Amino acid sequence: MSNRESIPNKRSSPSEQSNPKGEKENKRSKPKAKADPSRDLKIYPIRIDDDKLNSNSDKYPISSPVHLHLIVGRVKSGKSVLLNNLYLSERFFGKDYKTKILISSTAFNDAVNKYLLDDFDFVFEEFSEDLLRELLEIIKQDEGNGRFLIIFDDIINSGQNFKRAGQTDLLTKLITTYRHIGNKDFEGKLAIAMAVQYFKYLNPIARNNASAYYIMGHFPESEVKKMSEALSIFGRTDDGFQQIYNHSRKEPFDFLYLSVEHLEARRNHDELLWDTDGFKFNNNIELDDGNKSNKDNENQNAIDEKSEQA
Repeated sequence: MSNRESIPNKRSSPSEQSNPKGEKENKRSKPKAKADPSRDLKIYPIRIDDDKLNSNSDKYPISSPVHLHLIVGRVKSGKSVLLNNLYLSERFFGKDYKTKILISSTAFNDAVNKYLLDDFDFVFEEFSEDLLRELLEIIKQDEGNGRFLIIFDDIINSGQNFKRAGQTDLLTKLITTYRHIGNKDFEGKLAIAMAVQYFKYLNPIARNNASAYYIMGHFPESEVKKMSEALSIFGRTDDGFQQIYNHSRKEPFDFLYLSVEHLEARRNHDELLWDTDGFKFNNNIELDDGNKSNKDNENQNAIDEKSEQA
């Protein structure tokens, strides 16, 4: 008998044809496990000592004293006036910091800074990582719960201070950890305010860690559109954000205050424009109407951008 004849003519069964890998059919029909209703699967908050967080001051509707404020506005938009009010007046944060530090290349050239210079403990005209590293070491060595404030005024341009040859720079690291900066007994010893002229100078890490934004002055529609793409959490959509922006512009030096901490948008600090319950104004408007006041600034803004690129 040949080898060929000795092999039985085996035919696969219908079940084997439909299941060529030979897997058992009863695998699919295995009964689904049921959750035990007596098990407690809730997520509970962690109990911590609020005093150690060092940020228990209620200043609603503005931010708590430990914050990252991002202030965006061109020249003559009112940024310096805002900084003077926020960090010198007792109505805001004037008495919340043990030590105040200003880092600004124009610190001694702007007459509006006179009162900041008189009140602040340290003023530096140049930014460097060595300077920042030294300041952070001073904060960590400081005893007690006294807070520090650092204002970075127009030191960021084209994002170069956020980039270090593929590595995370110290300023970016600080932005992600500032809430926890402190000594062995207290964290929350640092607040940061960062003022820039262009929204694009703020990298995604800075935007994601912000406590609040201050949008100062007027911007061309193209710039507002960039902001809306990143900040549409206010208004829920790009169009919703643009409507909020338009409604925040009534008087020459009005600003848009966007509180990430409270999820609110306000004209200045006073007029609530939007919260999680929705718009606080009639939002059935033509978006272009709100941008008419921006048209006079668009040509100058375009010139500024070309000059910067040059």
